[in-house]
Amino acid sequence: MKKLSIFTLKSYIGPLILTFFISIFVLLMQFLWKYVDDFVGKGFEWYTIAELLFYASATFVPMALPLAVLLSSLMTFGNLGENYELVAIKSAGISVQRLMRPMVVFIVFVSIGAFYFSNYILPKANLEFQTLLSDVRNKKPAVTIAEGVFNSDIGDFVIKVGKKLPDGRTIQDVVIYDHRNGGGNTNVTQAKSGLMEMTDDKMYLILTLFDGINYNESVDKTGKKFEPLQITKFKKEIQRIDLSAFSFKKTDKSLRKKGYQMLNVYQLVFYDDSLSADLDSTLKKFSNSSMRDYAYYYKHYIMSSIPDSVKKKSVDKRFVDSLTAIANNKKLKPKAKKKVVANADVENASIVVNKEMQSYLLNNFDSLRQLRIIVGAVSQGRNAAYQSKFSTDRVIGKEKYISKYRVEWHRKFTLSIACILLFFIGAPLGSIIRKGGLGMPLVVSIVMFVTYHVFTIIGEKSVKSLVMEPWEGMWLASLIYLPMGAFFTWKATIDAPLFDSEAWHKIFSKINIFSKLMKKKDNA
Repeated sequence: MKKLSIFTLKSYIGPLILTFFISIFVLLMQFLWKYVDDFVGKGFEWYTIAELLFYASATFVPMALPLAVLLSSLMTFGNLGENYELVAIKSAGISVQRLMRPMVVFIVFVSIGAFYFSNYILPKANLEFQTLLSDVRNKKPAVTIAEGVFNSDIGDFVIKVGKKLPDGRTIQDVVIYDHRNGGGNTNVTQAKSGLMEMTDDKMYLILTLFDGINYNESVDKTGKKFEPLQITKFKKEIQRIDLSAFSFKKTDKSLRKKGYQMLNVYQLVFYDDSLSADLDSTLKKFSNSSMRDYAYYYKHYIMSSIPDSVKKKSVDKRFVDSLTAIANNKKLKPKAKKKVVANADVENASIVVNKEMQSYLLNNFDSLRQLRIIVGAVSQGRNAAYQSKFSTDRVIGKEKYISKYRVEWHRKFTLSIACILLFFIGAPLGSIIRKGGLGMPLVVSIVMFVTYHVFTIIGEKSVKSLVMEPWEGMWLASLIYLPMGAFFTWKATIDAPLFDSEAWHKIFSKINIFSKLMKKKDNA
């Protein structure tokens, strides 16, 4: 059994490593195809592109590893079945479950390693990758001066070169517009020839011009000319143009450290608690603000209009004092605060007032006071609607932001579970299909993995849209594939002909015979 375990592990580890790097390469090519326009024509050094591809490869591991586990398990057991080695093992009394045991132990260790990678290495890789990718995409294209074209990409200069000689340095018929002082084309230099060179650090472009004329017309800030045109002829002139804006600079990585993709499990829990406390504070402020607005309206529009005789008879003094305190933004005593918070008390106090007055409230006041109450009610309603919409949008935004941290927390664990689940789908399917190589296993694994990935994306989008709870959305694909893995493992254990065309033909033929018997019975 020891030799058999070593044999199966050797048969599995090789395809696992091969398919893993093939998956990384395919994903990397997709990444290059997507961002190729951001790399071309910017003069990057090879090590900058290599560094970017290295960090990009690290971020693709959560997608490449489960795919590699699925494909390699299909290939391994498919090869064993195709070469009749699986039949020989079963004839020796060794079940498929016993054969899978050493590989299950190996996959468990792979899953543990995947968790540690996702928790400690992946956040740093995401930080480096996203920072470097942003710098690469935001870098300006390299300085290129073509013949017969006005080039306006070099800061405050516009340069036209009539002809460039094959040496790449000598230029002829040069025209330079200097816009550093503003005011339009007031500083123009023309030269018959010149030399174009760049400093070693590529921070400055040195133009050495020969046999030229400079036209300079000074203007003030308003654009009005106050000096005559100055014409200067020269045999040789050197112009130094700053190219620092075209250099590649790395931004500070600390600016992105708090992003949810750059945190481990413990940091995600910490930020989740902080953001949840901030959300509770926002809800509490909205509740207090709404009660203050109601108390202000009640005091200034209703209570001020009710006759004193009715006030003294019917309104609870503690209730009036509480509303007044809230309107004035003062602290309340615990009893008074409890009195205000209870909606039943507010409703009861209003009923008591209405008992002392006419059934239609506005009939108790003169026309001026009626207008004042109506205007106040409309204004209060509009303010309440605006505040409610603003607060609702703010709360929803905070909840969606918190959901991103919770999604990332669950993702740390779903990667490890995905490796185990996809192994228990790939290994039994390989023993049932009995086809090795990269043909049938590749097709089946792509279908199964794409389906798993689609369910994962659906769950993640649902969580971020606040349609599902984080645990429901992030574990949706795993919950769907768990019974599938158990079913395929059971079928492989009992050696069921799941993909045998003859077995399915027999089943359909039985169904056809059964339908014919039913028809004969109905006719009789």
